[in-house]
Amino acid sequence: MTHDPTLHAAPTLTVWHLYADDAGVSHFREVRLPFRPAPVPGMDDPPLALSLDSAPGAAFLRLAPRQVEDWHPAPRRVLLIPIQGASRVTTGDGVVKEFRPGDVVLLDDTTGRGHITEPVGDVDHVALIVPVGALAL
Repeated sequence: MTHDPTLHAAPTLTVWHLYADDAGVSHFREVRLPFRPAPVPGMDDPPLALSLDSAPGAAFLRLAPRQVEDWHPAPRRVLLIPIQGASRVTTGDGVVKEFRPGDVVLLDDTTGRGHITEPVGDVDHVALIVPVGALAL
């Protein structure tokens, strides 16, 4: 039996880093950024997040297949932009919608009971969340 260290490794997001070396020549390199638990009050199995320190409040959010974020309000007004997998969101009035890469969702239910979020299928749901102020709606 072989030991697979990836079975218990923290999940990562792979990004391509385009950079210039000291001579000014551009290169690509693959970088893996780690996700960390993002505690949500009342959740025993919180989602994972990858904070973007240079963009305050912006982060990548990850939900594993079958991991459900039960009723919760948005922590602040954010745009949610799925980049991998899909999620199903249930609102307080019972409407259910699925969101996939290419969709943009304004989460603005910062008070009250909130919504339920759950991944769809067998692929991790990964989304970029970006805090926003006022938007003309």
